[in-house]
Amino acid sequence: MEYIRPSPVETMRAFDSLPKPLRQAIAGAAFVYAPCEIAARIVKGRKPETILRGIVRYERRAAQ
Repeated sequence: MEYIRPSPVETMRAFDSLPKPLRQAIAGAAFVYAPCEIAARIVKGRKPETILRGIVRYERRAAQ
């Protein structure tokens, strides 16, 4: 299966559509997160708070 990477414009639109706390966490993260994938999770019903907790938890573990 071939992965088609979204264009930079689509990526920025997806990033801009995310809630502010998620945007801040993604911007400051040591790991590269795909805003399109996170936006798709939210559309499927995942709560933004749950995603944010996962990012923060990962960052804490990575900092140790």
